[in-house]
Amino acid sequence: MNLIFKIADAARVFLQSGRGLTSLLKKGISIASTQLLHNCKHYIPEINTILDVGANQGQFALSAKHFYPQADIHSFEPVPAVYHILQHNTRKATTISTYNFALGNTSGSLEFYCNNYSHASSALPVSFLQQEMLPQTNTVKKIKVPVKRMDDFLTNISFMPPVLLKLDVQGFEKEVLKGAVKSLGKIDYLLFETSFVSMYDGEPLFDEMHNFVKELGFEFIAPVGFLQANDLQIIQMDLLYKKRNN
Repeated sequence: MNLIFKIADAARVFLQSGRGLTSLLKKGISIASTQLLHNCKHYIPEINTILDVGANQGQFALSAKHFYPQADIHSFEPVPAVYHILQHNTRKATTISTYNFALGNTSGSLEFYCNNYSHASSALPVSFLQQEMLPQTNTVKKIKVPVKRMDDFLTNISFMPPVLLKLDVQGFEKEVLKGAVKSLGKIDYLLFETSFVSMYDGEPLFDEMHNFVKELGFEFIAPVGFLQANDLQIIQMDLLYKKRNN
């Protein structure tokens, strides 16, 4: 019965978004990303540049291409094996550029926890709580990946506003933002995932992240997505912010 409800919900999401049910069969297509961007479109009618930090296999970028076809998309994914899938999935999309390194608050190399469940890979170790809630995240190996500060890299990119910075880096969002202090002057909208319980050791939770981005000059618009545990507890939420008008 749960499977039937999931299939029906997926169909509803794709029909509402205008993507059509045949999109579900394409490589790299994600129900969650489609729903997330469908909700964002309500608040942001136009985006010309997207920084997709934590691109995974290209789910967000490919959905963004549907909702904002005119946007140039820059997708960052540090895990080499996942990056190759990202390249393959986006190879026909001329507006999507891909980069095989992490973004953070340093430039050089970074110890990275490569998770067998690629969505959970992070610069932070998976917490015991997450391993209990999501057993598929239990298998991890450490690798070294290149890392750059956004402030050091964005000088190489020319982009048109409005600009959306999307962060899905599994608890490492604050470190990415700390390395982007100068670059944030070019960002119009900020979308990131935050947790209400510790899914990664050392990750800042909702209150800390909310206060931090307010100090950076952004104001909260709305939640646009969430993750629930089996007991229906909301454990993570995708939050949308915009640059404050001074």
